Amino acid sequence: MRAIFSQAGFPFKETSPDEDAMAIDGDVDFLAASARIQIKCTSQFKISGRGATWPAEVHWRDRWNKCKIPVYFILVILDHNDRFDWVQHHSSGTDQQAAAFWVRVDSIGSADNVVIPKKQRLTIATLNQWAEEVEECFSPR
Repeated sequence: MRAIFSQAGFPFKETSPDEDAMAIDGDVDFLAASARIQIKCTSQFKISGRGATWPAEVHWRDRWNKCKIPVYFILVILDHNDRFDWVQHHSSGTDQQAAAFWVRVDSIGSADNVVIPKKQRLTIATLNQWAEEVEECFSPR
């Protein structure tokens, strides 16, 4: 995740492990303000396919729904069950056998699950979109 944030030029500040009281794993800093990020990582899904569903705990939803800035849920999928296959090292570099997908959750309401469409792959373009969405929070409608 940090590699993608860094590649896009936006710093990521991780929440300390025992301070995850707001169901937020960290903040990504944009020029106008930060967006909040919740990250889950799993090998129970495949990278291919149309989507994935993750249970949304009640206290997560309550906190996300109260946010005045965007909250994004990121699901990192490791496409192999064996952890030794997650990273491939070769002479021309190192490849991670993973992909990240996202969905905005600050208006999730009372949904029992977070549904993450796999067409929403986390890329540099995603972070530029998020920066615009953060700025919209401070613009008159």
